Amino acid sequence: MGVGKILGATILTILVTGGTFTYLSHGVIGHEAAPKVRKIHKPVVKQNINAPVQPQSVLAKSIDQQVKATGRSGTLLVAKAGKIILNQGYGLANKQTNQPATTQSLYGIASLQKNLTALLVMQQVAAGKIKLTDKVSQYLPQLPAANTVTVQQLLNMTAGYNQIGKTEATLDEAGYEKYALSQLVMDQRGAWYYSAGNYVALVGILRQVTGRSYADLLKETFKGQHHIDYTDYNDFIDSPYKTANYGADGTAYFDNPNIFNREIGTGSIEMTTGNLYKLLRDELSNKIISKLQFNAMMRLAPNETYASGMYDDGNAYRMHGIILGFEPSVKMSKDGKNIVIWLSNEDTTKAHTNVDLVNHLYDSLLTVE
Repeated sequence: MGVGKILGATILTILVTGGTFTYLSHGVIGHEAAPKVRKIHKPVVKQNINAPVQPQSVLAKSIDQQVKATGRSGTLLVAKAGKIILNQGYGLANKQTNQPATTQSLYGIASLQKNLTALLVMQQVAAGKIKLTDKVSQYLPQLPAANTVTVQQLLNMTAGYNQIGKTEATLDEAGYEKYALSQLVMDQRGAWYYSAGNYVALVGILRQVTGRSYADLLKETFKGQHHIDYTDYNDFIDSPYKTANYGADGTAYFDNPNIFNREIGTGSIEMTTGNLYKLLRDELSNKIISKLQFNAMMRLAPNETYASGMYDDGNAYRMHGIILGFEPSVKMSKDGKNIVIWLSNEDTTKAHTNVDLVNHLYDSLLTVE
């Protein structure tokens, strides 16, 4: 038997029949083992995307004063160079109760929802279940001239479809979808024509390729995967952050859930400015779909500017919607770093007040340092 020491460890070699057995024993002699270093895990602070942001810069203060001077009601979010410089409520969320608009106020996003629907379609394109060159007849053969229309044409509204009828009946999602599809006619062939019917068809295609409801797909993708919140109208009615909606003459609209619920994929949800901002920033930074998929989604028809819920103004994207007094307007740079989001509960479509305000504020982002 032999004994030796190496760096404070005792080596004991024992001769046994047919060979040796070596035993290594750590002793107290020599260097002590280094103490284990405990990793300190810092808690993840969840950002409150609905937090108000007071104006601090000269630009933000100027924008704040301009919006106050209009006397309009809504919530405004402005970001410059990727940083939110203003997120404030203006006017009243409810004139009857004198409830002020805040950054937590919920507004119908109307046709801006078509952008979310387009993103859901592109997810299925990425999964290999849809091709943008596919004929609509592959999924919805009952539609007029479906063998001459592509999925891409539905996205940029050059399919020629027009939805000629809507129902105010109380139906489930599948019922509204079936009725809406039955109301599509082909009467705008060969031209760009804005009609929600194109996106009704896209919702139908999504159901065909996934076997799931639009509501489930929307919730899984945006609430589940990307932590972007919204309400459907049934939840909106009971929310403490609900805004009342007003016509051009200031008259309040009565709650009519069916008018919103029937707009599946085209205008049935409500959001805050913060959540809409997160959606658009994530989209334009390729967190929802890839850059390649986004470019395909935004492919324009010749001499047209609309695709997938957005208007391409060259160096910027513009979005607008209207549904029973809710009038959302957005303008943003193509990288999403400069953005103006104005969610309003007052219809100004005839006077263009909301749209003109957003265009003016966006221009000021580019001209004022």
